[in-house]
Parts: sequence; C-alpha cells; structure tokens
Amino acid sequence: MTAPSRDDPTDPSNRPRDGQDVDGLADFSLFEQEKAIMQRSEQMLEALDAVADGVKVLAKAYSESYRAQRRMMRMSDRMQADLQEANRQLREQAEHLAQLNNALSNEVHERERLTAELERLALEDALTGLFSRRRVIDCVEGMAESVGEEARSLAVMMLDLDDFKALNDTHGHAAGDFALESFAEILRGELSAEQYAGRMGGEEFLVVAADLELEAAVDLAERIRRAVENASLHWKGEPLSLAVSIGLVVTTSPWPDAGELVARADDLLYRAKNEGRNRVIVQTHGDHG
Repeated sequence: MTAPSRDDPTDPSNRPRDGQDVDGLADFSLFEQEKAIMQRSEQMLEALDAVADGVKVLAKAYSESYRAQRRMMRMSDRMQADLQEANRQLREQAEHLAQLNNALSNEVHERERLTAELERLALEDALTGLFSRRRVIDCVEGMAESVGEEARSLAVMMLDLDDFKALNDTHGHAAGDFALESFAEILRGELSAEQYAGRMGGEEFLVVAADLELEAAVDLAERIRRAVENASLHWKGEPLSLAVSIGLVVTTSPWPDAGELVARADDLLYRAKNEGRNRVIVQTHGDHG
C-alpha cells in the first residue's frame, strides 16, 4: 500500500494533536489573502493602466483635434482676410468702373452735344439764325426741280446790304453785326412759313419762295427793300441807315441747275448795284401769262 502523504489532512497522523501550535495554518491563510489582495491590486493596476492608455489615446485624439481645429481656424481667418481684401479690391474696381462709366457717359453726351451743334452750324448761320449757305442752296435745288409739277413758279432773290463796308469802317464791326442781325429780323418779318432765307456770306443773303406769281414776287422784294430803307436803327445812340439791292429771278419752268439760277439772281443783284443801289432788278423765265 502507498503510505499516506504527510500533507494529506485526512491522515490522522497529519492532524494536529491536542495542544499542538496552529500558527502555521494561520500564517498560511494570511499569505493566501495577501496574495489574493496583491493579485486584485495588480488587476486594478492593469485596469488603471488600460484606462490610462485610453485616456492617453483620448488626450492624443483631443490634442490632434484641437491642433486641427486651430489650423482650420487659422485657415478660416486667412480666408476671411483674403475675402475681405478681395471684396475691398472689388469695391475699388466697381467704384473705378463707375467713374469710368460716368466719364464715358459724359463724353458721349458731350460728343452728342457737339455733333448737334455742328449739325446746327451746318444748317444755321451762327450770327443771324437764318439758314446756312449750304442749307438755303439745298432749298433752291429741291424746289427748282419741282417747278411746273408741285409748284407753279419759283422766285429766287439775291440780296446785298448797300455800303456795308462804310458802315463797318465808321461804326466798327460790332455795329456791322448788329446791322446784319437787324436785317435778318426784317427778312423773318416779311417771309411766310414756306419762304426761306439764308446767309450766303458777309452781307449777302439768298431768299427762295415757291408758288408766287410774278407780281407777288416783285411785291415781296419791294416790301423787303422798303422795310430795310425805313428801319429805325441806332447804335450807341447814333442812327444807322441801311439799304439793300436785290436781284430777282422768277421762273415757271423747271430749272435742273440750281447753281445757274442763283448765279442769274447774283448777276441781277450787281446790275442793281451798278444802277444806283437800293433797288430791285427782275428777270423772268417761262410763261407768266
């Protein structure tokens, strides 16, 4: 048989005898307790280490997130600054463009004004307000071709103020301008709506009137001559005497060459000058019945 182990508590020989010291068992029990406590402590420490590792991971993640947020905030701040600068530049450019647009608009208006003024000057004599030379010649050209169709007759007058150079020499050019303006007013007062007057240059004028019988045309020329002769004009307190010589052509036939018609009236004007001034010389063409 196998001999019982000395460590076997069931062996009566291993049991403590009466009065025997039991401290060994007590020591053994305390050791186990301390061991268990130490094991639990180690487990708690391991748990704490695990928690600490987790906290470290969280702290690291938080730190990285914080740095990332800081970077994002710095980027956002830079972007905001860039946007503000871009907006400032855009505002400056918009203001500059507005100024350029205003300047361009003013330039366009000024060009339009100058164009209108040039057109007016091309059509109107600046001093007298009558038609310009070009415009009154255009009237003659347009009306001369319609004689016998739209109009029964056409009267063309060349008029020239007599002794105008002497007036300028005596009273000055400002007085001469005054005389020209006064003569233009007389013409406006004597002519009807469809009878036109223009300044050919200097003191020479042209009048064109359609649908006037010979007698009516001569009467119109004489009314103008008498109105100029009887005009009461004063310059700086001194009286101004005016007179006008007139060459008149009346035709009932179409006249394609308006320049020739004006030249005929001009020749008659110089005949009036040579025959003593302050008079009307008339020439007719076509059938005046």
